[in-house]
Amino acid sequence: MKRDVRRAWVVLLLLVAAGASSRVCAQEVPWSRLPNVDSASVDEGVRQRAKAVMEKERCYFECPGTVLSCVTAATPTATSLRIAGFIVRQVIRGKSDKDIRTDLMDRARSAHPFKPATLDLKDAPCLGALDAPVIVAAFADFDCPFCREVSPILKKIALDHPGKVTYCLKLFPVKGHGEIAVETSKAGVAAFRLGKFFEFHDLMYQNFEKHSDRDILGYVTSLGMDATRFVSLRESQATRDAVVASKREGLKLGVKSTPTIYINGKLYAGEKSAVELRDRVEEELELTK
Repeated sequence: MKRDVRRAWVVLLLLVAAGASSRVCAQEVPWSRLPNVDSASVDEGVRQRAKAVMEKERCYFECPGTVLSCVTAATPTATSLRIAGFIVRQVIRGKSDKDIRTDLMDRARSAHPFKPATLDLKDAPCLGALDAPVIVAAFADFDCPFCREVSPILKKIALDHPGKVTYCLKLFPVKGHGEIAVETSKAGVAAFRLGKFFEFHDLMYQNFEKHSDRDILGYVTSLGMDATRFVSLRESQATRDAVVASKREGLKLGVKSTPTIYINGKLYAGEKSAVELRDRVEEELELTK
């Protein structure tokens, strides 16, 4: 009898120990699987802080639990891995828990808005086909210092995902950038009509301080465009109408500044850095599957 009781206690203790061990294992974040995170460079302090945040914040799609419970499940969801990676990056940047929560709310709204916008892209310069799974569209102008940084990033993301991501630029000359923004937008339409928009786009942003008429005609010649034809197109009423229509569409959507970015019609509310834009676009690719 005593032997049976002793055996029962031993079994119970083993079960408790096994349960504790499984709980510890279950809390191990798959650091190497977090997208856009270099797990080898994430120290223990960052990991502990990130786990604490994951334990407080909830996953906004696929899994109803906390980010930590979702990412440490036997089969972590794609969304939980994305959010966990996002949290790690914000911790590394030194963000407070409150700021990370706000950023997560912005990201959730960017990925799952109440109603995506519908953009007219039929006559917009696009890098890629309009039947791609993900369409990234940015309202921008050539005299916007932030567009100078962001538009090339979006272009590269599209080039890195051929057939899957298309980038379109909607010209939106901002009054605060001066009358030159209207003129350079007209030049962009002319370059588009001549089949050289993104080559022209690159030169305009690379030479951000040189947008005089003489400078622009130099870019036109270097790209092999017919200068006479270019000037005729740039000064045409049809070109002015195209710029006006593009800006009116943006205003109707509520665009107030540049760059304003839509990913499959979803207004992007996050940080406009290369890593966060890429991560959000890749998340949208996962959602399309």
